[in-house]
Amino acid sequence: MFRNALRTLAAQRMRLALTVLAIVFGVAFVAGVLTLKDTITEAAATSAADDFAGVGVGVRADSEHGAGDPAALGPRLVERLRGLPGVAAVRGSVTGPAVVVDRDGDLVGRVEESAGTNYAPGPEGFDPLYRLAEGRAPSAAGEVALDEAGARAAGYRIGDRLRVVAGGGTLDATLVGTVHAVDARIRLGATLTLFDTPTAQRLFAAPDTYDLITVAARPGTPDAALLNAVRPLVPAGAEAVTGAALTAERRDLASAGTAGLATGLLVFAGIALFVGTFIITNTFTMLIGRRTRELALLRAVGATRRQVTRSVRLEALITGLVGALLGLLLGVALAAGLLALLRGTDAAPPRGPLVVRPGTILWSLVVGIGVTVAAAWLPTRKVARIAPMAALRANPPNPAGLFRRNLAGLLLIGGGVGGGYATVKAAPGGNGEPVLVTVCGVLAATGVLMLIPLLSVGVIGVLARPLTRVFGVTGTLASRNALRDPRRTAATASALMVGLFLVTGLTVIGASLKDSLDNAAARGLTADYAVSTTLRDPMAAATVDRIGRLPHVEAASVYRTATARIGDAEQEVAALDPVAGPKVMRLDFVAGGPEALGTDLLVERVEAESRGLGIGASVPVTYPDGTSGTLRVGGIYRANPIVLPYLVSTRTLDPHLERPLGRQVFVKSAPGEARALEATLKDTFGADPALRVQSKDELRRGLGAAIDLLLNVVYGLLAMAVLIAVIGIVNTLAMSVLERTREIGLLRAIGLDARRVRALIRLEAALISLFGALLGVGLGTTVGVLAVRGIDLGNVPLGATIPWPRIALFVLGALGVGLLAAAWPARRAARMSVLGALGSE
Repeated sequence: MFRNALRTLAAQRMRLALTVLAIVFGVAFVAGVLTLKDTITEAAATSAADDFAGVGVGVRADSEHGAGDPAALGPRLVERLRGLPGVAAVRGSVTGPAVVVDRDGDLVGRVEESAGTNYAPGPEGFDPLYRLAEGRAPSAAGEVALDEAGARAAGYRIGDRLRVVAGGGTLDATLVGTVHAVDARIRLGATLTLFDTPTAQRLFAAPDTYDLITVAARPGTPDAALLNAVRPLVPAGAEAVTGAALTAERRDLASAGTAGLATGLLVFAGIALFVGTFIITNTFTMLIGRRTRELALLRAVGATRRQVTRSVRLEALITGLVGALLGLLLGVALAAGLLALLRGTDAAPPRGPLVVRPGTILWSLVVGIGVTVAAAWLPTRKVARIAPMAALRANPPNPAGLFRRNLAGLLLIGGGVGGGYATVKAAPGGNGEPVLVTVCGVLAATGVLMLIPLLSVGVIGVLARPLTRVFGVTGTLASRNALRDPRRTAATASALMVGLFLVTGLTVIGASLKDSLDNAAARGLTADYAVSTTLRDPMAAATVDRIGRLPHVEAASVYRTATARIGDAEQEVAALDPVAGPKVMRLDFVAGGPEALGTDLLVERVEAESRGLGIGASVPVTYPDGTSGTLRVGGIYRANPIVLPYLVSTRTLDPHLERPLGRQVFVKSAPGEARALEATLKDTFGADPALRVQSKDELRRGLGAAIDLLLNVVYGLLAMAVLIAVIGIVNTLAMSVLERTREIGLLRAIGLDARRVRALIRLEAALISLFGALLGVGLGTTVGVLAVRGIDLGNVPLGATIPWPRIALFVLGALGVGLLAAAWPARRAARMSVLGALGSE
């Protein structure tokens, strides 16, 4: 039986080629995702280890227990640490966001990761972290050094004047040197700007203050002994940790940064495999159905049911193994290609070697072989149950009816729809639990999948009517071929349906979120413009004051955020100017009013209800500087997508901030002077790369930009599932042509020319594709609308938006996919020899 399985595979290699291709694509996605994740994580972890190479102990602010005197991490502590036994070197560093501006006024490199830090020469006169490549180190204000790659990218040479965005503003400086640095940020494609220490402290901290002091041990001094020696000198509000702990934290951050990406990609890999399972199952069903007489003959000459079953499953095992190995190789190649492609963009990952772990190889084999063997399991069992003599008849027995399958599908649809409706209706405000609504949607979708054979008869019958009128006999033959085997048609259409179901559902959810946030922002923001920093650092206080004094301004308020302890939990707290804040931001109060902002705490309604807070309630607060106090709840407002759930005045928050600066200022124009204010803002700040001026409409569009970006990424990832669905259509049509060889020959013999044969196959593909597309968009729209009702945006009104033009494009695209997939099978059928086809079995 083993030899028989090998001979069968050799004889049917063309028939199994497309099945292997489906396995290859599914496994390639999994292998590529795992390789990409491991490579990025390992490169980021290696970068983290390089950043703290040689560091025995680090002293930094203690984020958990609040800060003491920030100046305590200063030159005096550095000198005391240098005097400890076993200390080889001590370095104080201060770091913050900084990015270089090129000659065209554009920011250079990966802006989010670009940083500035101090050049800290030791007793030897040089900084061991940053080896000078050319020129000299910065030694005074107005001088900077850049990493070599950053200087090349910006087009600067030693002695050139340049601009750097840092500290909430723009600095003009002279490039005095370039450095070679082993730094994780540079590997990410960011720029590194070096200042002299006083300038860096003024920009990113406070005079004579560091944010990290690293201590290197002399040879033979254990890190634990060095840590014990350093700890007695650590001031209150700071902590000492080993270099190994600092490296481990960076590694954890690197892993956490890639974990979400890897999880999301693996979800889509699972979808691709799920779609591929339909195709593989369909192929094996067709292959085994075609070989019914062959398998029955084996039974008749003495092979047992178990031997026949094992033979076919061995074929599936070998097919899965070949597909898994090819998919693994393709996945690794795709990961390498994607990494090379990303290195030319702002999303460049850390540089490092390609990492293929044993787990990636194992999972690729398990997935490829497991899916294939599982897909072949059911059709093999069905054929093995056929009696040998019954299978040897001229007409093989008909497959079992679909009554039980249809009944189960109806029950799942009823349970999913009923459960989703009950979940939405039972929740306050008509918003159900998202998880329950999603589960109900999946149940309903599964029921539809089970009913596809039944639905195909009615739906394709309706779709076939215009084909019959337009194409005559060819259209009639195409529709009858599509309806000949409802199971096969269902399996083929299901692959396309799943892809379009997901795409449509996510599109409805994304469009609904985008429109709802846009409408809420339009109601909640009364400011006409916003001025914000391009980096993550705060805006200079002088800039904030300057905006408020500009002509044509009626009100201007900085929008500030900070972390404070509200009650028993850490919360992000927003702050607005007590007078100008209510003029630039509309808060819809359900209790209290904007006049309470000056002295009290304002709380968003859903947050207040969950915490049991009402007007007049006293809330204990621990501010960022560690000071404790109590605030009275003076107002409760409906959620605003721009404002955090906790709001105080800048007068309340600023005394507890070391640097009371914000990243954004909202500006409202005087009546009738909006255009004049726009011109003033652009004339004043338009040429400053550190600042960005946005209108109210641009701010609203910005809220939806992240959703659009996410949807585009999702579309790209789901393209793999659609590609596998295309392979499924090609597979089904090619197998169908093989099964109908004699029939096609007879049609050619009675006058159907090659052109009409091609049209016959293409129309059949169009019918199946259109059927799957209509099911997919219909189900996706329904589940998307239900899911929107289950999403809670903090009481922001969320309504369902159905983007009909985009959905119509999905249907037309699916129709085009079907016609494209039919090209090769149609050409093969048209080129078939008439006499050879008539003589085939």
